[in-house]
Amino acid sequence: MKRAVVLAGGGSKGAYEAGFMKALSELGIDYQIVTGTSIGAMNGCLLAQQDLEALEKLWNHIDISQVFAGGFQPDFQFDLDTMLNQSNLIISFFKKYIKEKGADITPLKELIRSLLKEEQLLSSPIDFGLCTVHYPSLKPLFITKEEMNKQYIFDYLIASASCFPVFPIHSIQNEDFIDGGYYDNVPIDLAFDMGADEIIVVDMNSKEATHKHYVNRPHITYTMPYVDLGGFMDFSREALDRNKRLGYQTAMKCFGDYLGVKYTFQQFESPLFHVFYKDILYLERYMRKMFRSDTGGNLVYRFMEAHKDQPLSENDYLFVALDWTLELVGRDPSYVYQFDLVVQDLLKDFEKYTNPEYQMVSLRSTDEISKTLKNINKLGVVGRLLHGMLYPAEEKVDVEKFLTLFSKEVIIARLLFMLYNEKRDETSVEN
Repeated sequence: MKRAVVLAGGGSKGAYEAGFMKALSELGIDYQIVTGTSIGAMNGCLLAQQDLEALEKLWNHIDISQVFAGGFQPDFQFDLDTMLNQSNLIISFFKKYIKEKGADITPLKELIRSLLKEEQLLSSPIDFGLCTVHYPSLKPLFITKEEMNKQYIFDYLIASASCFPVFPIHSIQNEDFIDGGYYDNVPIDLAFDMGADEIIVVDMNSKEATHKHYVNRPHITYTMPYVDLGGFMDFSREALDRNKRLGYQTAMKCFGDYLGVKYTFQQFESPLFHVFYKDILYLERYMRKMFRSDTGGNLVYRFMEAHKDQPLSENDYLFVALDWTLELVGRDPSYVYQFDLVVQDLLKDFEKYTNPEYQMVSLRSTDEISKTLKNINKLGVVGRLLHGMLYPAEEKVDVEKFLTLFSKEVIIARLLFMLYNEKRDETSVEN
């Protein structure tokens, strides 16, 4: 059985792949094939050279000055949202850099030249392949290390990462090439063509899988970040270190001892996994009756969407709710958390709403809810729902009306309600 690792393109987001591969190394997960596009090809080349130390060093020290010459600083983030919504910036950039045929990437070429060891790559037992694109025909070129002329290996790496118009078009033997991402940013098919029986995919698109048809398939572990990795030209140390942590955590959640979906937790056990799942089933049944529909309102879809439409385990329901809660209170998803400490912090965040003396306004009529919601944020909505659940005798919250428009906030409040009661029961036993 041959295992392949497939690395996506993504510019500075390649730090994520470095973190991912560090975790695989620590876990002793080996592979016989590496394929990649753009920065994925560069990272993959170092892995095929069996030079993980060089990969680590690269992403621990690289900055914008090692990519562009002349103090070049892009004046906007090169991400999809910017490309779609800030066309004036794009047009200005295109005019300048198409005229100059792209920015001067001499420092990047020198960096790659210093890292590439052709003899080591060719003699390695790990096979390697990449994707680049002919220009202007836009026809793909998939090529393996055995098919590359030794003297042009460096050129193929540059060609695969020539993200025109930011980077210049790269010529090899009188043929022009641009970034492989223009055809296949995640070259899974190439890995199969090279003989892979099992594949680990490192996609860096946080919105949806680049190749949806390969998700949830036997022998394919399709991984992707649940957190936006930012723009592909952000070489700030903060962004690189953050993405490296996120990549490490993704691999550890897939293959190691870390737990969670978007946020990452150290190993823990809790009866809440089963209790919370049953509570969600109850809420779904309640909403099916309320809406007279088999879908359970939009509750099912909220969980599926948060889990990238992948199957949910019983534990995942709790983790998704924790993600929503931690996101609401502004926790950083790039760090590893300890569950019991998270519970303590969350209960402190909502402490005023657990106080029986909290002055709760009535939230029963549609007018009362609408008027109140104009003056409070979603954290306040959750807090008031939590208070209403803890002190139902006050009858000031109509949860049914909230379920219609704020099902996510109701779920967060239910989770906090359970955490509060569990903590209170533990305190009672201790006393």
